[in-house]
Amino acid sequence: MKLIYKLLALALGISIESASSAQDWKNPEAPFDARKVLNEKTTITWRRVDVNDVQRTCEAESRKRGLGGFGYRVYACSFWEGDRCDIFTSKTPTLHDLGHETRHCFQGAFH
Repeated sequence: MKLIYKLLALALGISIESASSAQDWKNPEAPFDARKVLNEKTTITWRRVDVNDVQRTCEAESRKRGLGGFGYRVYACSFWEGDRCDIFTSKTPTLHDLGHETRHCFQGAFH
């Protein structure tokens, strides 16, 4: 299967390194390149909402920031600008949800 991803990446002109990291973002055990960061230091605000409000809240925040919404199901979201980052999760997130969004605070749009 990895060979297929590599061949597809080459056909599309995407570096194999970025293609392999993009395919692993859902795997909480997959290593990633921590050398590529937007910020070494950031202020993170963690906002917790009812589980049924996560999608609505993330869509509203995205539109409020001029990003147009997600258009797909999200279980958490984050928005970063400069040295500030806002994370939105349910009041009962998984470690993967919170960690994934925290990674966005440091690495931006990695997937």
